[in-house]
Amino acid sequence: MELNTVTSPSSSIIWVTPDIEGKPLKMELDTGSAVSIISTTVYNEHFKAIKLKNTNVLLKTYSGERLSPMGALQVRVHYGGQTQQLQLYVVPGTGPPLFGREWLSKIKLNWCDLKMLHTFQSKEKGTDQTLEHLRKKYNTVFSDQMGTVKGFTAKLVLRDDATPKFCKARSVPYSLRPKVEAEIDRLQDTGILTKVDRSEWATPIVPIVKKDGSVRMCGDFKVTVNSMLHVDQYPLPRLDDIFAALAGGKHFSKIDLKQAYLQLPVEESSKQYLTINTHKGLYRYNRLVFGIASAPAIWQRTIDQILQGIPGTQCILDDMIITGRTDKEHLDNLEEVLKRLKEYGLQANLKKCEFFKDKIVFCGHEIDCNGLHKTQDKIEAVVQAPRPQNITEDLSPRTMPQDYLA
Repeated sequence: MELNTVTSPSSSIIWVTPDIEGKPLKMELDTGSAVSIISTTVYNEHFKAIKLKNTNVLLKTYSGERLSPMGALQVRVHYGGQTQQLQLYVVPGTGPPLFGREWLSKIKLNWCDLKMLHTFQSKEKGTDQTLEHLRKKYNTVFSDQMGTVKGFTAKLVLRDDATPKFCKARSVPYSLRPKVEAEIDRLQDTGILTKVDRSEWATPIVPIVKKDGSVRMCGDFKVTVNSMLHVDQYPLPRLDDIFAALAGGKHFSKIDLKQAYLQLPVEESSKQYLTINTHKGLYRYNRLVFGIASAPAIWQRTIDQILQGIPGTQCILDDMIITGRTDKEHLDNLEEVLKRLKEYGLQANLKKCEFFKDKIVFCGHEIDCNGLHKTQDKIEAVVQAPRPQNITEDLSPRTMPQDYLA
């Protein structure tokens, strides 16, 4: 068995931190190493209580030198929800722990996450924080669980003359029924939906097939609750104000909140208005849901209060952007945002987050240190818009491509 390692600059190293026998250990990801190893220094510091077993494995370094391990450990490794019993070899010296190919064949890594969490060393003197450090410190913000906003609830206020509306469940294509049922079960398991026997209000659902083949379940609230609501008038941020607040930023980070509205609980008195009618029966939402006319204003007010006072930070609905005039200031602002999200129980979608980018797309615009620019797809949408053939088409917004209108 060979051990192939190549010395490389610290900026190119990717670190992973599995739990080994209940202890987190920062390891260098090394696909050139056939096995996973630790030095005697690490062994004596963390795993001395575990007896070394003899091994006849002979390792060979990249330069061709033979290296005999002092022994091997059978350890329980936990990472990313996976647990395996694996071999860990102990070698003389003081080098960093290596996460090798043998472990990679047993433990699946999220390479997309690793790419985003690649160690970012600040270029400013005295700043030794890393994105991996922040991710680990605020790991609950990036967990797979559904967030629940603490200290805030959504309340729906109906007009005085409002009357309940009960709509029958709409027919769902047989090909989509298993996926719709799976989504209903998922939402019920996470506490977002509750099964009810009766209700004065009932909204039909519209299943939307997503790119990955799964289904998003949307309530058609325009035929029931929306026409009866006192719609909140809290304004969304103006783009000019957002971009003015980001002026002077050197790099940019973007955090995408996971199914943002669904993280905000609804007051008990308002839940009856969020009853949906499906082919499986009646279900009631316990969280604010997309499609309610008041939802954008309620959510924007909530997130503005949560993030208020953090410099270099702007948010519109479920997207927030963070920057700073220096890398240290950027890191400080980013940590404060993550601290607030953790404090208030919010969850972010790590796969859609971006960190310390030279340029970033936000609200249909591309932002970099030189300013604000229209994205190419928006320009092409206007350029490629069909020429109106009559006065009606000339005045109709339907002549614009849908992605531009969005």
